[in-house]
Amino acid sequence: MDVLTHTLSGIAIGTVAISFSDKSFQNKLGVIALAGFGAALPDSDAISLWSKFDLTLGKFFDLENSGNTIYFSKFWYSHHGFLHSFFAGLLITIVFTFILYFVKSKFKKLSFANLTQNIKTRKVYLISFISGFTIHLLEDMPTPGCVWGGVNFFWPSKLYIGGTGDIWWWNNYDIFLIIIGIIVLNGLIHTTKRIIKIDARKLTTAVFILGVSLSVFQVKTRSFDFNYIGHTPRYEEYEKKSKEVQKQILGNKLYNFMLKFDNRIPINF
Repeated sequence: MDVLTHTLSGIAIGTVAISFSDKSFQNKLGVIALAGFGAALPDSDAISLWSKFDLTLGKFFDLENSGNTIYFSKFWYSHHGFLHSFFAGLLITIVFTFILYFVKSKFKKLSFANLTQNIKTRKVYLISFISGFTIHLLEDMPTPGCVWGGVNFFWPSKLYIGGTGDIWWWNNYDIFLIIIGIIVLNGLIHTTKRIIKIDARKLTTAVFILGVSLSVFQVKTRSFDFNYIGHTPRYEEYEKKSKEVQKQILGNKLYNFMLKFDNRIPINF
């Protein structure tokens, strides 16, 4: 799935997480941003496709394989490898926690009790980040198996999960619009709670669950099987078919609007 949809999925999680925070508006924006960042982070392993990778990182680390080979392999550092595992999300969260703790304490009065208190104070941040990270992994599972056969969710296990091909890599406009709907509705809930007394925790959680349920339904009811193993000469055919499916789902007007939006942004979407 594309990085824009991944990032917005994290932001959607953030709109739920801030319901459980009594911090300032700026802190809540930080929670949302961190969740979005966490949801985008796993795809940083695609850096091996960067045109200057071989001349920079490849040369620095004296890598035997080219960036393109690394990307389409199943090394632990390949795409859908380590950075697409729950362990990676957990490890990054732990490292992030300690960095925040040391910066906040200025390396003074370090103790387990202070560390525990620091974690409690920032638990909404940490949960938002790892939740955003994890939803990215789950969203990649229904994409084609390709050379990986899913994502290495349980690294260091060699098991790859997913790769079902229920959806194509890009142009899943219906899922994108559902996620936007979650963000907008939860934004309205947070705005409204200042005017009338409502339980924002229950409502934002319910909106998110409803959105996820609708997304799963959309994923599992595609009228075409996009799966393939290895590389496929039918790539353009699948791409075209994916857009045809979107046109059937969204109708001509909404589909054309999304297609224009897709063509205007400089990333795969």
